[in-house]
Amino acid sequence: MSNYEKLNIGDINQESSRLSADGQNSNNFLNNFVRMPEGNGAVTLRFLPPSKGSSFYCATRTHRMNGRNVHCPRELEGARWLGQCSVCEYYNWLWRESEKDGVSADEADAFQTKARSIKPIERYYYNVIVRSQIGANGETEENVGPKIFSCGKTVHKMIIRAIVGDEELGESPLGDISDLVEGRDFKLIKRMRKSGSQSYPNYNESKFLEPSPLGTKDSAKEWLAGLHDLSSLRSLKTEEELKHELKMFLGVAQENASSGFDPSEFKLEGAPTITLPVPDSMKSQEGAGATSVETAPFPVSDSVKAEEDVSESSPTSEEVKASSDDGGEDDEVLADDDFLKELRSLG
Repeated sequence: MSNYEKLNIGDINQESSRLSADGQNSNNFLNNFVRMPEGNGAVTLRFLPPSKGSSFYCATRTHRMNGRNVHCPRELEGARWLGQCSVCEYYNWLWRESEKDGVSADEADAFQTKARSIKPIERYYYNVIVRSQIGANGETEENVGPKIFSCGKTVHKMIIRAIVGDEELGESPLGDISDLVEGRDFKLIKRMRKSGSQSYPNYNESKFLEPSPLGTKDSAKEWLAGLHDLSSLRSLKTEEELKHELKMFLGVAQENASSGFDPSEFKLEGAPTITLPVPDSMKSQEGAGATSVETAPFPVSDSVKAEEDVSESSPTSEEVKASSDDGGEDDEVLADDDFLKELRSLG
């Protein structure tokens, strides 16, 4: 038995501590968010009022690039998203290129598929109390929070419309749904719908319930003292960092040029490619002179597929410009498991 050594329990303990800390940090982060059922289901929420000097919700948009979500730096001002964003500009440019005379159907499709993959998706964050949920021990927990409720544009619109009402639809305003005494719980109902080969969540059956108190005086005081700083979820990159993300997405820059890693070495041989021109602003500044990017057909995320499936038609260049300004079609994916995993990469 001399060829064997005893197990180093000290080293194993160190590895156990590392794994436990990593898992604990991840769980602590994810536990801040409202979790939706995987399939059909419902969750009842109570929106909390903002602290002094803060907003009721935080609005943002994200672009999906290089395997991570990147916040769009444009700010929501009134009805429009305004400001400088290289990714939005490239998104609009791709659509304009796809509609030029002389562009083949395959080339137009490649431009538009590329554009959809980085489309700005609106998201909104609220502070809420979850009226009932199943805890880690399998038991039902009541009045849990404060937690962060993350939703897309359609559910956000539903919330805002309930507060202010809608004369055209004959809906009277509910007023301050976050009022401590006469506010209202929100029953978010999720139904999975099929569109072609894809499934997507639908929340049209969701509704606000009858007025009710937030809770006891002591519990309300505790919850209001523990509100999350929603604005901290929106971590913005500098314009230089944003352009570098876009260059990596186009293949004209590497994540870390000093590492010597060349992603083109692993390009799939024999895959059909279409050459897309690169705008002058995106060309390499190191003298590489990249003027185009060859792209093979690539998969589109499920959320983008769901958007395309429920779209009536592809937008014109003018519609795309407006879409880029107002957030475009809504991403209906809430804080499900996949999105919660991606939240850790935001910013």
